[in-house]
Amino acid sequence: MNDQALPVELQAEWTRFGPWREQRLARLALLSNWLRQSGFDPSLWQDSLSGLEQRLRQDLVQLAFVAEFSRGKSELINAIFFSGHGQRILPAGAGRTTMCPMELASDPRLPTGLRLLPIETRLDAATLAQWKARHDAWQDHPFAANDAADMSACLARLSDTLAVPIQRAQELGFYLDDAARATIVRTEDGLVEIPRWRHALLNVDHPLLSQGLTILDTPGLNALGAEPELTLSLIPAAQAVVFLLGADTGVTRSDLELWTQHVGEAGRLRSFVVLNKVDTLWDPLLSAAQVQAQIERQRESVASILQIPLHRVFALSARKALLARIQHDPELLEISGVPALEAALSKVADQERRDLIDSGWRATLLDTLMLLERQFQQQIQQADEQRLELAALEGKNKHVVRNLVMRIAMERKEFDAGLAKVRALHAVNARQLEDIAQLLDAQTALAPLAELRQRVKTSVLKTGVRAALEATFAEVRGRIEAAERQLEENRAMLTGACDQLNMEFAFSVPSPKALKLEGIRLELDSMQQDYLRYLTPARWLRLQNTAHAERLLLSALARLRSVLERGVRDTQHWNRAALAQLDVQVRERKRNMNRRMQSLELVEHAEGELGQRIAQLRKQASELRNQRTQLRVHFEGAMR
Repeated sequence: MNDQALPVELQAEWTRFGPWREQRLARLALLSNWLRQSGFDPSLWQDSLSGLEQRLRQDLVQLAFVAEFSRGKSELINAIFFSGHGQRILPAGAGRTTMCPMELASDPRLPTGLRLLPIETRLDAATLAQWKARHDAWQDHPFAANDAADMSACLARLSDTLAVPIQRAQELGFYLDDAARATIVRTEDGLVEIPRWRHALLNVDHPLLSQGLTILDTPGLNALGAEPELTLSLIPAAQAVVFLLGADTGVTRSDLELWTQHVGEAGRLRSFVVLNKVDTLWDPLLSAAQVQAQIERQRESVASILQIPLHRVFALSARKALLARIQHDPELLEISGVPALEAALSKVADQERRDLIDSGWRATLLDTLMLLERQFQQQIQQADEQRLELAALEGKNKHVVRNLVMRIAMERKEFDAGLAKVRALHAVNARQLEDIAQLLDAQTALAPLAELRQRVKTSVLKTGVRAALEATFAEVRGRIEAAERQLEENRAMLTGACDQLNMEFAFSVPSPKALKLEGIRLELDSMQQDYLRYLTPARWLRLQNTAHAERLLLSALARLRSVLERGVRDTQHWNRAALAQLDVQVRERKRNMNRRMQSLELVEHAEGELGQRIAQLRKQASELRNQRTQLRVHFEGAMR
């Protein structure tokens, strides 16, 4: 696929992030290479700069399209992302729609094509994340990258269905309430139709997707209800949710249930609501002003019901937008209303995304610069002190030099003996880190939930799930709070020890900054709300399906484990940064003592060496000051 997969007007608007990211990566690479070539201690900069690079390279923005069946999600995706092909790509015609959740992404390591996971895998308790790692379970359907017809024909498989007895449908998680039973399609043999596929992964070379944008298409209440991982992991991870309604119907009962139970409070804050098929309200018997007034009333009603700002409600026609782009009709495109939604989404995909990265970018670089400048200041001070020490020897005899050599040797011996305190500090710190790691150990913290998962395999009634989840969230929250208290004790210990070493050895080790796990706690709170909102009395019957109950618990276990492991990583990174300055200054002091000893020994045994060495130290201090200036220039360049 080439850039024709994206309309021309969107290429300029939505493709700014890629060049911006590449520019940032290039500046970071220049800075890292210069630091490496200039001999800066990697412990002072490598972790922080590598973290920035990793965040840039792995940054993804996911847009989740959520709606009941027949609201036009696939047609809207066609209009926004695939109209450049000159035809409809995703199935969206009458009687043909996407029947299973689908993720659209661009991964050059994988072949272009569609991967489909059979619906029968729902009988297994493995999560979608686990199935994604089992390549043999998927059906692969490659298509020609530049052949729109081949791609469209391949994607028609997303509409595939199976005819099964209703009992089998129930085993697979379908039609478990009266409302859903009333909408099922029955065959002449008394069978019911269900989607053939459980999940789909579409990999294409696309100018937006290649920049780290991914699309999640979730078809309908029944699919979401049967897949807790969609509601509890994939949708919450989306940076923006596009929630589609029918412009003529507004918010129906099933729409409201979908919004309340699956988008949720957190999702509401980052949602864009679309009133699709607004062309059904274009009445030739009404004036343009009357039609627009009718549309505005519908927008206001939807905004009020869903409690979302009016400016986040868009009335549009995805079908007219697709037609306009295929026929190159700018007037029809503007009337369709889709460009207004695209402008809002582009802020998420570009400017908001850049702002989020920028919020930590400059702070990280400034902190790193400060550490390196402190090292420079220490080296300059040591060079000046050594020069003054040698200058004081001018005109003195060798006996004075010998006494000074002996004094430095004694200082070095005392310093080496004093390093026992540094080693003791490392030992105490390691034990405290181990205590924190045990507090955040996922296997221990999540053991009761793992045991419940084993019990639901054999129990007839799946009870106690909500209580067990509440208890587990409380346990994890308590462990995080205990880890924070332990971290503060660790920080106080390090601060006291570094202050003492600063006084004793004239170091300039700064006090470690406090580490708060606030972000992890907020994520945990949001996660708990998602799970408890999901476990409503109405879902009790669905929870009696063993595989469904297991998938729910596996999803919780995976997300909670991720939170705890993130806490351990953040703690380890903070601790390495806290001790890096001390270790660097210890190494620098030892090197400085060795340099002083070597200089004096040369002066002691070589006539005329003293003046030469003083000149060298003066030059060294001057070069260090110049290099410090270059350091600032390089960091300022990276921060632009």
